[in-house]
Amino acid sequence: MTITTARLTLRPVILSDFQATHQLLSDPEVMRFSLHGPYSKQKTTDFIKHCIQQTANNLPSLLAVISRETGLLIGYCGFYKQTIKGIQEMELGYRLAKEHWGKGLASEAALAVKEYAFNEMGLTRLISIIDKDNRGSVRVAEKIGFKLEKEMLYNGKIHVGIYTINL
Repeated sequence: MTITTARLTLRPVILSDFQATHQLLSDPEVMRFSLHGPYSKQKTTDFIKHCIQQTANNLPSLLAVISRETGLLIGYCGFYKQTIKGIQEMELGYRLAKEHWGKGLASEAALAVKEYAFNEMGLTRLISIIDKDNRGSVRVAEKIGFKLEKEMLYNGKIHVGIYTINL
């Protein structure tokens, strides 16, 4: 699946995305709110292989976010399967390189993925799990129509908000 917006192309992850992906996922500031912290080269490799495998199996996955202006990979946006208190959910997640923050690009990507989920995949509900201190991600979720449903301790580690949207 490939999604095109005014400024972005969202496409499946490929092996040659490694360098840009590792630069993004090893950045402590970008990964500040990640459960796993900055990625090692091996963890980046595993991430890419997982995304490729999900796509090969026709399963929802993260997509590479490519700037249409430069042709460069600037982040990821897409899906994670989650189980919240025994209930299977589809999470919409997003992460951009810090030099692209504050330009509306995360919102543009997330909105396109949300619309794809509802219009093409037939989903009727999405969630986003967001660290309560991650104001940027909260703003993106709210901007595309998500609402805070509940707060909880995620994996016994981080106080998060569960943001949801229903078709």
